[in-house]
Amino acid sequence: MINSFLLKYSSGTARISIICTVIFVMTGCLTCLFAVEAAPPGLLGNSLKKSAPAVNNALEGPSLAVERRAVIVQGDFSYENATLAEDVTWRGTVLVRGYLVIAPQATLRIEPGTVVRFMKSAILRQVPRLVIMGRLQCNGTEENPVLFAPNFAEAARGDWGGVLLLSSEKRNQCDNSRFEGAETAIEAHFSTITAKGVTVRRAGTGLLLRDSVVALTTSVINDCETGLEVHDSELDLREVALSSNRRGIAAYRSSLALTMVNVSGSKQQGVMANECRVKFNACDLALNAVGALLKGGEGQVLMSRFEKNSDVGLHLSGARIKVQRCLFADNLGDGLRMDDGRGIVWASAFSGNGGYNLANNGQEDVSAVLNWWGSNDEATITAKLPVSSKDTRFGAIAYSPWLAEKPTALPKEL
Repeated sequence: MINSFLLKYSSGTARISIICTVIFVMTGCLTCLFAVEAAPPGLLGNSLKKSAPAVNNALEGPSLAVERRAVIVQGDFSYENATLAEDVTWRGTVLVRGYLVIAPQATLRIEPGTVVRFMKSAILRQVPRLVIMGRLQCNGTEENPVLFAPNFAEAARGDWGGVLLLSSEKRNQCDNSRFEGAETAIEAHFSTITAKGVTVRRAGTGLLLRDSVVALTTSVINDCETGLEVHDSELDLREVALSSNRRGIAAYRSSLALTMVNVSGSKQQGVMANECRVKFNACDLALNAVGALLKGGEGQVLMSRFEKNSDVGLHLSGARIKVQRCLFADNLGDGLRMDDGRGIVWASAFSGNGGYNLANNGQEDVSAVLNWWGSNDEATITAKLPVSSKDTRFGAIAYSPWLAEKPTALPKEL
């Protein structure tokens, strides 16, 4: 049943129209839509009017609110603020109102093509979320992926909470699944999960890991505030693309293994690792503000490309990092920036960077021998290295001997 009414109030300075539409559905949910319209004075006079219950009249003027219609009101499986203590297999459509908890002894299996939608409960009004304390087996396929989304046709960031793995160290698996409009698509605390073929779009955070072990392959994360946030965890990424996020990867006191990972279009850092053990292999970090910022920690960066970043390609600060066979090209700022001599770079190529090819911002000397500096002419090489500066605040750069020609075993340029 639909009831609508219009309240109009006018004063000497403005006119305010309030449209209230109250929709009662069979499930007992109550949805209200308010539209507020302001107009110049003098159109209605100084009076308070209540119109007849006519929707057309109420909607004649422009409205500042847009109604977001629910996609479904009932699923093949429907839950509201519930806990499942036994194994269950989902197929078809699933509607979760409020929270749904999978108890420690239970397993949730999700078949290919299943659509799982979330909406707030009319009882508690909490952010809807799926909490896994037991085991998750999400078995989507490339042809029929599983969809996790809010119960709206167009998902907006934060429409639902996401999937939370809470102290679930079982063999959790999530294959070929799409997550849209979540606060945090997948959040894991003291848990283990293996995932492949995952797509996360328009979330606050794509994946948030704390004290967890996660392996993610052939996946895409885009249009999020933070693609991946990792604390005290082990993360293995293979063939993963992160694009158009505010931050690509932010990691703290964790182990990161990145193989063929592409991070692009980040408004801040493509990768920021603080006190982490890192291993980059055949990665592309391009078109970010900062390609990668490694603060503290240790590891290696191998056969990776840092190109067309707006500030710096790679920034090492207090990090014991070996950089070899990498390409630093066409960054608007420095190609490689080092704050101390703890890192080392060799067998790499530098060219076309707007700032220095390699900048030493610290007092310690930096070793950068056996690299290709875009030329075999020493004057041309030193013009892009701060070696002629007499500022004693900065250490020297050892660049000789250099390579006479560009190495062949390098990643290709964009």
